[in-house]
Amino acid sequence: MTGYGQGQQDAGDLRVTVELKTVNNRFADVRFRLPAELAGWEARVRRTVLSRVRRGRVELSVRFERGNAAAGAPALNRELLEAVLAGAQQLRDEHGLKGELDVARIVAIPGLFRAEAPILGGDKEQLEVLDRCLALGLDALDADRLREGQVLATELLDRLRTMQDLTRTMTERAATVPATVRDRLIARLDNLGVELQLDPARVAQEAALLADRCDVTEELVRLEGHLQQAIALVDEPDGQPVGKRLDFLLQEIHRETNTVNSKSSDLELTRVALAMKAEAEKVREQVQNLE
Repeated sequence: MTGYGQGQQDAGDLRVTVELKTVNNRFADVRFRLPAELAGWEARVRRTVLSRVRRGRVELSVRFERGNAAAGAPALNRELLEAVLAGAQQLRDEHGLKGELDVARIVAIPGLFRAEAPILGGDKEQLEVLDRCLALGLDALDADRLREGQVLATELLDRLRTMQDLTRTMTERAATVPATVRDRLIARLDNLGVELQLDPARVAQEAALLADRCDVTEELVRLEGHLQQAIALVDEPDGQPVGKRLDFLLQEIHRETNTVNSKSSDLELTRVALAMKAEAEKVREQVQNLE
């Protein structure tokens, strides 16, 4: 499921922002864009995010901003400067090299100036502020994903109930199959053009055998049961992730529908079964995005 959440907290003149974005994915995957000094926070936040997001790819970023412009001015890297000057003096002393370093050449040294990284008051304070931002961001993300989930649930319920109607249509049509098979058998015998003394009992027996091969009662009963369970998961959630459970039920629904289609000798029953497969495929595509 897709969603966006943001959490912000101020610590003095420093503003910390945690942003979370989710996109559809069959599995749970968390990707980070963190400052280097927060590398140790990654494992901790991964556990927190995965406790709230069970399916989908999450992109998490952290941003620091100072409240005053001067705080963002570049700072002189004194350690690097002293090392460069000491190295130049060493070259002159040990190798007799001539020449002086001027300001233009010194300021051109990569890394001599660096932006001051906004640092919070300390490790403990930093983690507390980050954790509060993460909690706020996750709450906002949950609210956004909930809105999308409600829209998806409405569509899924409509399609699942349409599938229930198709199942009832197949059940009604399947009930006529034994008589249709018997009439078809008698018609074929009559079309032979030979006067036959038909034993009604034997004809009934053959018709029963043919009807048994086409019988889809068990498949339709299981199909109705799977649909009732799927509707209950969407309409009355139990607080647990339903995406993978619905995915499993859709696999079973697809399998039962295939069996009905393969056993059917009735054109109308086959047509309804194909419509059922098409509807099930649409539902399964949506379920892939559901947590």
